[in-house]
Amino acid sequence: MVICDHKMRIRAVNGTFGGASHDSHIWNLSNERDYMNTKYENVDNNTQILGDSEYPLEPWLLTLYRSATENSDEHIFNQKLSKGRSIIERVFGVLKGRFRCLLAARELHYAPIKVVQILNACCALHNICILYNVETPSISKLNQKKYPRLM
Repeated sequence: MVICDHKMRIRAVNGTFGGASHDSHIWNLSNERDYMNTKYENVDNNTQILGDSEYPLEPWLLTLYRSATENSDEHIFNQKLSKGRSIIERVFGVLKGRFRCLLAARELHYAPIKVVQILNACCALHNICILYNVETPSISKLNQKKYPRLM
């Protein structure tokens, strides 16, 4: 589970489940959900999180309408929510571009605790790169450094 903001900064990450559990199960057990629930109960409802349809609808967690008919208000809402959620997909792409060890083909062959530490370090370094406007390396630049004569 990863939560990011509009500037592509990673605000929360939980890699302890390693993809083996359903997103909503991880969310229900998360400290982030408890935090958002406490904020809401204390009448601080200025923060919302955008989630996909796998997450439960909560006052602070906006999710897609299921079975929205085309051109309805619900359909338009889904389109705008999906556009807003696209930032997390960009974050994943940038993170994997910066830290190639996170690519699925490169599987981290370590104990789960070590993998979580590596993931946390990559996310922290990603946030530092965002803070200092470090350019994201493109795949062609990475290949050019690896295979200079082929480019």
